[in-house]
Amino acid sequence: MSGLRVVARDDKYMDNQNLNQDEAKAKEIEEKMENYVSTEGITTKQLEIGLWYIEHKKQLKTALIGFLILISAISWSYTIYGFAYYIARGMGQDEILVKQLAQVNSVGHDYVMQVSAKDLMLSSVEIIKSSDKKYDLYVKLQNDNQKWWVEFDYYFIAAGRQTQKTRSYVLPADIKYLTALAEDFPYYPDDARLVIENITWRRINQHQIADWAIFKDSHLNIENTDLKFIPANASALSEKLSLNQLSFNAINHTAYNYWGVGFVILLYAGDRITAINHYVLNDFMSEQKRPVEISWPGDLGRADRVEIIPEINIMKDDIYIKYEGGVGQEK
Repeated sequence: MSGLRVVARDDKYMDNQNLNQDEAKAKEIEEKMENYVSTEGITTKQLEIGLWYIEHKKQLKTALIGFLILISAISWSYTIYGFAYYIARGMGQDEILVKQLAQVNSVGHDYVMQVSAKDLMLSSVEIIKSSDKKYDLYVKLQNDNQKWWVEFDYYFIAAGRQTQKTRSYVLPADIKYLTALAEDFPYYPDDARLVIENITWRRINQHQIADWAIFKDSHLNIENTDLKFIPANASALSEKLSLNQLSFNAINHTAYNYWGVGFVILLYAGDRITAINHYVLNDFMSEQKRPVEISWPGDLGRADRVEIIPEINIMKDDIYIKYEGGVGQEK
């Protein structure tokens, strides 16, 4: 009896072994099918894709035709709408545009002249003898343009030589005095002439500066008070040095700090300019009052009137002393 039970267990064990072998072979066959590559290089996955395409070819074709019909319908609808709109309104607008172009062409030159910068107005070169063999040369320059300012280089040619080249500017609707002071010439330079080069016109940006007059007044509101001029023949210093004395107080009423403010100083006898000078006041702060004293050589005689003109190119950003407490130049 015990021998029969052993045989039964052995048969069951053999059946399990065969089953495991069959499962392994099936799995191996399945892996080979998945990784199968034909002699032409076609894989099983490519075959599956091809089979899927053949089975769904009709549906794909139908979908493509529907998509193309939709695109065509949209395109034709847009074309028909555009054509109808042009007939309804576009033709009339084209007629108006043609008339406007014809009008612009008829006044084109005048329009260009209105928006372009006008030439600067120059006086003749004036010459003043300041002391022995030294002469002051100046020209009055006027910019009549309301919306244009200009930068340029200038120098004088006189008595066979050229003065130092200087970079200058003129603001809109402003007057400027171009000078070459205390120039040493062997004789009176009656052949003096002014040369202006490298002219660059710049239009005022009305988005940034809506009203030029207000902008100018707010940046150039510098007052000169307590003005006193003592000619050399009335000065205590004139006995040995022949010096004229000019003093005044400069007050910065603007909201801006300036690295430097120039002053053109004109002395008049009646309506005639008898002397001209230039002075620079450095680090001129907002609401500051600064005394200015100038010793002026030469026999200038009496002065009926003294004119002091502040010079600051307020169109430049680098003229302002920035405030440490924040951004910008205003106080």
